[in-house]
Amino acid sequence: MSPALSGRGRVVAIMPARNSAKTLEDTIREIPRGFVDQIILVDNASKDDTVAIAERLGLTVVRHTIDRGFGGSMKTLMKAAMAAGADFLIELHPDNQYDAGDIPELLRKMGHDRYAMVMGSRFRPVSKALKGGMPWWKFIANRALTMMNNLLMGLHMSEFHSGLRVYSAKWLRGVPLDDLSDDFKIGFQFFAQAVEDGWRIGEIPTACRYFDEASSNPLKGSIVYGWGTLTESFRVFRYRLGLGGARMRTS
Repeated sequence: MSPALSGRGRVVAIMPARNSAKTLEDTIREIPRGFVDQIILVDNASKDDTVAIAERLGLTVVRHTIDRGFGGSMKTLMKAAMAAGADFLIELHPDNQYDAGDIPELLRKMGHDRYAMVMGSRFRPVSKALKGGMPWWKFIANRALTMMNNLLMGLHMSEFHSGLRVYSAKWLRGVPLDDLSDDFKIGFQFFAQAVEDGWRIGEIPTACRYFDEASSNPLKGSIVYGWGTLTESFRVFRYRLGLGGARMRTS
């Protein structure tokens, strides 16, 4: 463990993987030494050599023989990491889209139980996302969703949809993981749950790369995801006003 993290606790990186053979090794190579104690990868029914490469790299591998969705992989990862004694969980996708070099700064921002989670934002400044190659339609949709999500949930985030995050295991142990979505909506549900629980959410600037091998939610999936974030935001809005919207128990 790096001296910068002395006394912090155990840090486990979690990687939801599906057909990630082309990018996995590059992603692992970019993780700064001394900041991560263990890497757990869940393979979600890949049809390539993802598992073989992960095992060769010394990762802890859990296999889903059938497709359980992104959310299903995240649930498995988080349970495995907490069972392994994690104090902090780093979500890092194995497609090498996000800059793993930002992990030390994520952990420094997290501090000691100050936040439920800290996210790497592609929009600090806003122009950074476009410079990284984000398609215009994704950029516009992200800006519109972020504005509405912030308004309804009483937050001031630059975005909600990044895949580079650190979570507090202390907070996460109280989250009803099995009640959350098996799809991409789970990523937003963590924000909603943190607001309901009264925990802080932080962010730091990060870089993001868009290229052929990087995973990307297609247009139809993005529409479904976007609508899901709005329904979650409205539920939290009602909860904040005392009008119902009890803690999430959705699937």
